[in-house]
Amino acid sequence: MSEWMVTASSAIVLDESILQLWLLGHNADQATLLRMPTVQPPVPSRVLKSYIVSQYRTYEMMQHFLHNPRYFAGQFMFPLSHSARQHLIENFDEDVIREILGKRLNSRARKDLDEFDNLKRVMKRVEDAEGRKLIHDIEHQFLLPRHLASQYAHILFIADNKLDTFRKRLSCYQFSDFEYCASVLMQNWTSTTTDTLPEFDPQLAQDSRDLKSQILNDRVVLDEFKNRVSNSLSQSSQPPATERIQNNFKVMLRNMLSIGCMVNQQKEVRNIFVEITDKLVDAFMQVGWSTTDMELFYDCMIKEFLNLTTLTSHYRERYRTSWTRVVTGIKLTSIRLFKQPTSQSILQRSFTR
Repeated sequence: MSEWMVTASSAIVLDESILQLWLLGHNADQATLLRMPTVQPPVPSRVLKSYIVSQYRTYEMMQHFLHNPRYFAGQFMFPLSHSARQHLIENFDEDVIREILGKRLNSRARKDLDEFDNLKRVMKRVEDAEGRKLIHDIEHQFLLPRHLASQYAHILFIADNKLDTFRKRLSCYQFSDFEYCASVLMQNWTSTTTDTLPEFDPQLAQDSRDLKSQILNDRVVLDEFKNRVSNSLSQSSQPPATERIQNNFKVMLRNMLSIGCMVNQQKEVRNIFVEITDKLVDAFMQVGWSTTDMELFYDCMIKEFLNLTTLTSHYRERYRTSWTRVVTGIKLTSIRLFKQPTSQSILQRSFTR
């Protein structure tokens, strides 16, 4: 006759406030000091510390499973409610991520942050994988919901390309701003490969160089382009003030295409957020345009390129996709980054580059 062993256990109760302190790297003594003022009704510090130590011990025993979410989902050692299980797997602190966003994922940047360790684990799992899209791979490997897998994918894209998010001009932006911009760049400016981690498309950069050389060096083409965009803007229901843009059309176009040229140059692409804000966002702020005006301008740029009679139909057709990709990426990112910098003096440089 077979022998059976039955173990009964009550569900583990997780204190989210204590969990957060543990994730931030506070030891039991530090956590006790931080929690004492908020405990109601008041309890002796030794009682609170005993409770915190018990919670910490549970988290430490769970840590091995949390590093492997697929194992954690199927384990029976820690009976947890579905909501508690999901909270442990999906815990995500945007403020912490903003602090390490764009930094190299090495030991010097760690500073005892568990979010850093999470990123390292995700990066290690996916960087050598092939055949699956990045978001799908993270979703599968770590049992994350689609939206959270997408966030991790966009963070890894920024980290893998070492995109700078710490310049003074960028201090007014939150994690959500950079995460959105990374999603735009991944969708519009990366190449289609079997690599899990997407890379910027070198052909897009080459096409940007070709367009820059052809349009900016041909006065006839440039004048037609400027006039067509200006006329298109003036015919809109609420036309923006176009005089400053007309006078600086060549500068704006050069800045846009220069950004497109950066994407296959590792040292330069690191500054892509700075370039977009410095050379485009600040320029539109300087002339008093709104995001609605910017969107209209970019849409006219896309549309009127296809109508240029000074370019052959073959040339327009050859570059239409790359032109649309470049302008769409710049349009969506610059509109999202349309925020007032902390120093007004920053705006004075926009049309001089």
